[in-house]
Amino acid sequence: MLASLQVWELAAHAAMVFVGARPALDPATAQPVGPNEDLNKFLLDTVVATAAMMVGLLLVRSLGVAIAVHLGGFRPLRKDVLGRSYLPKKTKSFRDAFVELFYYTCSLSAITKVAWDADWFWPGGWQGVMFDGRVQQIPELQPYTIPADFKFLYVMETSYYLASFVLLLIQRLRRETRKDFVEMAAHHVITAALLSLSFATGYMRIGLVVMFLHNCFDPFLHLAKLAKYLRLPLLPDVSFVICAVTFALSRLYYYPSAILQAWLGVCVGNKSCPGGVWDKTPVEMTLIALLMALIPIHCLWFYMILMVLKKAIASLGVQGDVRSDSEEEEDERPPRVKSE
Repeated sequence: MLASLQVWELAAHAAMVFVGARPALDPATAQPVGPNEDLNKFLLDTVVATAAMMVGLLLVRSLGVAIAVHLGGFRPLRKDVLGRSYLPKKTKSFRDAFVELFYYTCSLSAITKVAWDADWFWPGGWQGVMFDGRVQQIPELQPYTIPADFKFLYVMETSYYLASFVLLLIQRLRRETRKDFVEMAAHHVITAALLSLSFATGYMRIGLVVMFLHNCFDPFLHLAKLAKYLRLPLLPDVSFVICAVTFALSRLYYYPSAILQAWLGVCVGNKSCPGGVWDKTPVEMTLIALLMALIPIHCLWFYMILMVLKKAIASLGVQGDVRSDSEEEEDERPPRVKSE
């Protein structure tokens, strides 16, 4: 059995790939996944990576606040009547948009750097996205293995959604309002479950395709938010239009197409599927169901995007804040103190 690298070793190898010092998706760096991976090590790696991701996100949050205060002229940390520190809502909104812009830009750059030249990564080659898992039709790799940089992308993405879910709960406990708390919480949980389950079963290629389709719209959304908060001319509207088009293509067209390929592809040329496309294991059915569960959330978010576009057309500028991190109204009053 192949020796499984530690999280920091995966990160170091991936960094070498990102700077061009090593080739991407090198079969010589194959790492165990699925039944070949030790469950205890997988859980420990997930906890360590999630903790590291939380630290990273908190550091980027601090940077976002500094930029909001020093470059955007936003109000800094304040205190309520009980001496408790809090951020004004506009500053929090800028901070959270900055964090998501930073992460999704890094994630999208990493994914495209690793998988850009892979035929199965693009729609024309999606008939091969399910050739791993129990199918195992990847000749250059041993069963249930993936290159080290590929594995790092999975660890990074899973840890991000777990860390984001924890931070979301902390915000809720601190009574920080969100218009879309339920949708975001459900999205984070479903996405983390999908990533973990596909890792455990070895269906990794469809997972990376879904990562890309999910992440390619987010930088434009958060760039539009930041530009609007900073009152920059034209950039919010241009970014938001690109965001809307990208969302419609990636999550409402290509994403369902990828699910269809996942449904059909697992049994293409596979002798373990004598019953055809319906002859799937319970785990495979669960994966498909989780993938489909995100579609209603995508439809809801696209409706919100269209509402913002409608307001923008009516008022000649982006006026709303879709998928907002907090309520949009400027409210500089401290949180209400609950009376005894």
